[in-house]
Amino acid sequence: MHARELVEKTFIAPFVQKKKHFVGTELEFPLICSENRPIDMQVIEELLTYLLHQGFSVEETDINGRGVFLVNADGDCLSFDNSYNNFEFAMEKAVDLSHIANRFYKLYALVQNFLRKHGHSLCGCGTNPNYAVAELLPVEYPVYRTIRGFLERFSGNDYHSIPYFPAWLSSVQTHLDVSEEQLPQALTCMAELDFARGLLFSNGLPLVHDKAFEKTVCFRDYLWEKSGFGSLQDNTGPVCGEFVTCDDIVDMILKKSMFLKKQGNDFVTMEPVPLEAYFDGGAPESNIAAYLSFKNVEVTRRGTLEMRSDCAQPLGAAFAPPAFNLGLVTCLEETRSATARFFEKLLPELFQSPERNMILRRKAIYGELDFAEHADISAFLCELVAIAEQGLRQRGYGEETLLAPLYHRAKTLTCPAKIFRDRLQDGEEKNAILEDFSNPEKVF
Repeated sequence: MHARELVEKTFIAPFVQKKKHFVGTELEFPLICSENRPIDMQVIEELLTYLLHQGFSVEETDINGRGVFLVNADGDCLSFDNSYNNFEFAMEKAVDLSHIANRFYKLYALVQNFLRKHGHSLCGCGTNPNYAVAELLPVEYPVYRTIRGFLERFSGNDYHSIPYFPAWLSSVQTHLDVSEEQLPQALTCMAELDFARGLLFSNGLPLVHDKAFEKTVCFRDYLWEKSGFGSLQDNTGPVCGEFVTCDDIVDMILKKSMFLKKQGNDFVTMEPVPLEAYFDGGAPESNIAAYLSFKNVEVTRRGTLEMRSDCAQPLGAAFAPPAFNLGLVTCLEETRSATARFFEKLLPELFQSPERNMILRRKAIYGELDFAEHADISAFLCELVAIAEQGLRQRGYGEETLLAPLYHRAKTLTCPAKIFRDRLQDGEEKNAILEDFSNPEKVF
């Protein structure tokens, strides 16, 4: 099978003739010790045992036999992502996002109540607030080990000084079912709105004290793009360009890099090579299982359109990004029309630029947008929230309530990272802010 056929089979075919339109989400949160010291691995062991007594079962273990992925009867999976400093709730897909949210908050309470009794907690931040005192504590799971080894090979002026950065980042990822016919337009539109999500959802303050980052509200992009992943051919960062047909999507994927291959039950790194050249050069088709890409918006082999650049949110707003993304795709034509008007009328200098998505995303997350010149950005964000609400109301599940914090954020051009930073500058204690960001009853 040629590379093009393999990509079509792996990434496009799953979108054909979808019977139901599910939504899925993965929510990660930093796990911290309340006393501002490294987390205690004994607490981790006890948490895993506790969850097994609460109806979870071990789906996979690390190389030492420790449970890594724990699953319950609903299909929800709890795990430590890359490091024991990062806890993930991978929620089983459903038609109704509200149903997923209800399941999540029950699981969150289960985990958080246990951790609190042991001097630890999950917190609603996009970067680990205890990074300065934490230890790496990597999860010894085969693919995590291989990626860690890959990233640690890159250092120097072109790369940052936090090689295994996935240990310190937490995000909320949205998986949406769209039809094959909708896919190119949905990918194009959600990639164009990468900057809007940065303005609304940024919650990742810098892990280093550097004047260059004093306005940065989403440090994750820098960490991804200035890492070893940034050395690959277009496997990370914003998605640029317009996709008219699924063939355009296939063309994009064929240019990305393969840098891993399967070796038995393990993964090993290899010299990066474009996917097209790799598989047309005789590589086994089964090696497509080792393909990894980390773009801000991805077409996945699960047959989903994934938004993966949104920071983890304060707990009271945990589902705002999935609700926003779901509502916009539900009203895709309205979203596309509003976005086109915004680019044509308010940003004519960028309208024709093939790099506009990257330029705008970087301006948004590094605090470089000129709000005096582009005062109508707030109006555009408000319009997007209204379109998302319209889409969710049409679905009829009451999911629009999950958008609650976005009306104020859009109106005031704020985000959780700015709220956190402002409160620190006003003299509040970090732990008091973290307490609020970890409280599902408080909405920011």
